[in-house]
Amino acid sequence: MKIAALLATRKGSKRIRNKSTKKFGKFNLTTLKLNQIAKVKVFSNSYFSSDIRSLNLYAQKKKFNLIERPSNYMGKATISDFAPFLARNIEEEHICYITNTSPLLLNSTLKRAINIYKKLNFKKYDSLSTFEVCNEFLWNDKGSLNYKITSQPMSQELKGIYKFIPAISIIPKKKLIKYKNVIGVKPYKLIIKKPETIDIDTIYDYELAKIFNKKNLRFK
Repeated sequence: MKIAALLATRKGSKRIRNKSTKKFGKFNLTTLKLNQIAKVKVFSNSYFSSDIRSLNLYAQKKKFNLIERPSNYMGKATISDFAPFLARNIEEEHICYITNTSPLLLNSTLKRAINIYKKLNFKKYDSLSTFEVCNEFLWNDKGSLNYKITSQPMSQELKGIYKFIPAISIIPKKKLIKYKNVIGVKPYKLIIKKPETIDIDTIYDYELAKIFNKKNLRFK
């Protein structure tokens, strides 16, 4: 089975200015991830798409194939807008979409995801994505979602609710195009834990991730 790595980023992050090139350790968030993809050596091919020239040049040096995106697939375009376009420019039949916003993802986790996917029962699952078990008391407008208020359990006993962590998503190219997303409707849930689950969406996430990275902290 041939699996391609795909990393896509763009200018114009609203919540964190210049997020794609934000410094993280010896690298920035994107070059860190480009190096990780190149280092694990589990992909048949690697693709990169960005409107940031310095990152494109760096990716080329790392032997990534560049995918140029029209302007309508940049800016405010969502994953459902641009992912099918990128997929159609990839030769391989399976795509591992990786984000540059999960800088604490371990190489071993990425390798494990690939190994599991290659042995996946596709009658039961249509993809693989990283998730976190949500041990929190959740509500919507109608009431509690994952527990009864008349019989409240310990938080660690809460079950059945998961948070999608967009660190890794592996999916057949045909499914990605069909669903217009990098996650399928029946994904195998690869559970990861903090701090690997940190997804940099706000400046708080960024500063927290830097603390963990600087102290090389890992939870078991």
